[in-house]
Amino acid sequence: MTSMLRASSLATLAATFLSFGAAQGVFADGRSDWNGYAWQKIDIADCTPSGSLLQCPLYHQKWDWKRNQWVDISVTLDLDRGVLNLTQRLTDNDPRDDDYVCVTALAVDAGGANVVAHHQNWHMASGLVEEKAFSYASGGLDAVTTIHIGSKQCREGAGQDDALYARVLAGLHP
Repeated sequence: MTSMLRASSLATLAATFLSFGAAQGVFADGRSDWNGYAWQKIDIADCTPSGSLLQCPLYHQKWDWKRNQWVDISVTLDLDRGVLNLTQRLTDNDPRDDDYVCVTALAVDAGGANVVAHHQNWHMASGLVEEKAFSYASGGLDAVTTIHIGSKQCREGAGQDDALYARVLAGLHP
């Protein structure tokens, strides 16, 4: 009887750990695959409409919490054309630190399925500002309910999370 109780207790403990023990928790939209990211959520309902365009609130986050280094992302959805436009700006105001910076954005539908995915890993030298615009076409853009944007310092260097990004892209449905 004692061994049954221990096995049952261990099973309960394991289930509890699996459901709550992950550092980022378990997300229906695939964010749990991206380890170490600082995530912000943008609800499409919070985006400002202008005709067929939706201008979403700005993402503003440090990639290294202890330094003056910033990621800024603006997102616009063009529902008529089925295009998500994303502008990414990295600003390294620390004169003595350079980093690889990973930025990921996931546009998801109400069921949590990824509709659009964006990922960049840039090397940022101290004192620089880098900005680039991206456009992603998707037939499912009108189903997007939430955009999750995350960033982090990529301590493993160039290419970190690129294989994961390729897997996510392969799982997108047009």
